[in-house]
Amino acid sequence: MANIKDIAKLAGVAHGTVSNVLNNKGNVSVKKMEAVLAAAKQMGYQLSVKGQQLRSSNDHKIAVILPQLVSEKYTVLFNAIRQTLLNYPDITYDLFITDGLEFNELKVLERVQAGEYKQVITVTCLDNANIYFDALQISPDDIIFVYRKPIDAQRFFTLNYDQPIDSIVEYLFDKRLTNIGVIAEENHWVGNQSFATKLEEKIRKQISNAKITMQYSSDNEVYKEAFNFFTDSTALDVIIAQDTERAKCITQASFYGGLNSCPEVVYLSDSASFIANGILDYPVNYAQLGKEVVEQLLSSSTDGKTEIVEISNLNVSVERHSLITFDRNANQTLNLLTLPSPSTNALIKLLPHFYKQTGITLNVSIRPYEEVLDILNNIEQYSYFDLVRIDIASFPWLAEKILTPLDQIGNGIDDLLNYFSDAVKLKFSYVNNLAYATPFDTSIQLLFYRKDIFDSPILKRMFYEKNNKELSVPKTFDEFDLIARFFNEIHRTDDPQRPEGASSSIGGARLIATEFLQRYYANGGRLLSTKSTPQLNDEIAVASLQAYINQLRFNKNFQGMWWDEPVKSFENSELAMLITYMNLFNDVAHSKLSPNIGFASVPGEIPQIGGGVIGLSKQSQKGNIAEQFYRWLYSPDVMDHLVMLGGNSVYQDLKDNQPICYRYPWLSLAYNELSKGIRENVTVAGETIDLRKVEHIIGQGIMNAVYKIMSIDEAIENINKMLRLQFS
Repeated sequence: MANIKDIAKLAGVAHGTVSNVLNNKGNVSVKKMEAVLAAAKQMGYQLSVKGQQLRSSNDHKIAVILPQLVSEKYTVLFNAIRQTLLNYPDITYDLFITDGLEFNELKVLERVQAGEYKQVITVTCLDNANIYFDALQISPDDIIFVYRKPIDAQRFFTLNYDQPIDSIVEYLFDKRLTNIGVIAEENHWVGNQSFATKLEEKIRKQISNAKITMQYSSDNEVYKEAFNFFTDSTALDVIIAQDTERAKCITQASFYGGLNSCPEVVYLSDSASFIANGILDYPVNYAQLGKEVVEQLLSSSTDGKTEIVEISNLNVSVERHSLITFDRNANQTLNLLTLPSPSTNALIKLLPHFYKQTGITLNVSIRPYEEVLDILNNIEQYSYFDLVRIDIASFPWLAEKILTPLDQIGNGIDDLLNYFSDAVKLKFSYVNNLAYATPFDTSIQLLFYRKDIFDSPILKRMFYEKNNKELSVPKTFDEFDLIARFFNEIHRTDDPQRPEGASSSIGGARLIATEFLQRYYANGGRLLSTKSTPQLNDEIAVASLQAYINQLRFNKNFQGMWWDEPVKSFENSELAMLITYMNLFNDVAHSKLSPNIGFASVPGEIPQIGGGVIGLSKQSQKGNIAEQFYRWLYSPDVMDHLVMLGGNSVYQDLKDNQPICYRYPWLSLAYNELSKGIRENVTVAGETIDLRKVEHIIGQGIMNAVYKIMSIDEAIENINKMLRLQFS
């Protein structure tokens, strides 16, 4: 096997240079770095990652100790821990499996002690926390016990079982189910006692004639214990299982060991449960538990006090996934006018479920943006459209003219806005204090970048040698342009590690205006300050336009009428950075690039709001069945599936839904960015303006400067003149 001396000889450099390059240390030139890495690759040398970690004196390591990774409650918990730790690049972790055996766990503690781990997250099978404290000799503050609370544990995190218990017992009471089976984990653990004991107490309190059969089992014995429910001819009405694995074992035991059909099964599960008649679930937040454990372990101290944290759950009711039967003779339909988008595609995929649930057929008419805008401005000629998707730029201007207020749709649907934050409601629902629409594919501009590119030692060194600055995620447009120009200069068409820096979309006035306004807002400019007439600040606009034109010289320019081409180019590893609306970007999360996607606030941290709303046309006479569509679409279950299919939403529970945040990690940032996002479609006096017309005027004026029809000063002067003529 090749060693450092062999690599140094082949690369023609000193031994110390090879060591510095392979361990990412020292001040080594790009030329020597490339020579060393090429020689190492040629000789088949692989640096030991473990050895690299051990050589780091500042290494912060966390030990994660779990019984196994078969059960959902452990796999989802661990995945959330792993995903959350990605936000802390200086912290590493190792996973240890004990199989739920005391002997194995004691051996694991010896390895953790020898490995000098600073902190521990554990689901223990030991009865006393002092075994951990004595073996590891680290502060009790740095050890969090999950699910199971041993004696003297100082920090204990588990699920809050009050919500599911209340919901399950309410379901049993409503269905008059009295012969009840319960299968739970071994009951000597505090966390398990909390579920099983509270459940039994609640059932006996609310259902006086209930007959309860309790079964406790370890994870290893659950399959055998499940058969105990079917050893005699007594038929249970329902069996409550503490987790998915126990629910599966019940259905298998009933199939192979029972004489009667399987009773209903109600179980606690992750949000992605299996669906079948007679199987009911209560979604619990295993993933949020994992996220909170990591964040609390790294950010807080108990100061020697005992800490018990119970994580709340996603829903407040049992989820029943069986179908509802409707009168098929009604032949009811709704017609929706919308744009092509990932959210539209996701909605179409879910429409069979809407039909099965309601008996209503939703016809979706997908039209280009300009055609949609033309229809909306002449909606009285298109009375066959019931529901319309309106872009956020046009929404306030059109709402009072063409939409039915939410409280007048069916029995009123303004209660659906409770799913959204106040900031979202104000920008995507209300016009002059009246709610006209619901948020749909709500979006915000974000900066996406290639993490692998920004972390490349060679590229970081090249950037430093050229600019005497560190290569890091840009916070201003000056930094953004510097990085984009750098990548343009080193670009190689056939090398995905040498992409172009950034892109510009110059195929239409609207796109040009949006990208100009990014810079204008970042520089402190506003369209509507104290006047009702939109105007650009001359000084800020001139500087912003000059910078915009300059970047066209080194960016990759697209002539298309939408941002789909730049998004696809980024997905194909052809761009290092991309500023775009997140509702256009979600499909990239499913691509092979996804592990290398980084995200941040846009330069200047003044993002523009995008996406749109869904409203009911005043021309429609179908308010009652439209209400059914709204209530179906904005049910938490359907919203979750819409987002998982690539659609977009910012309902309030989204930020705590870890399966979704794992797939689209930028959603939490986007949720926070919306509060400071801008789209100037209402004056300070509350008057609505046709922002689309404003942006068209600005875009055309910018094009005059780009194509040298006017000077920059003349273009800005002409834009303001046209705005005054149009809006005064």
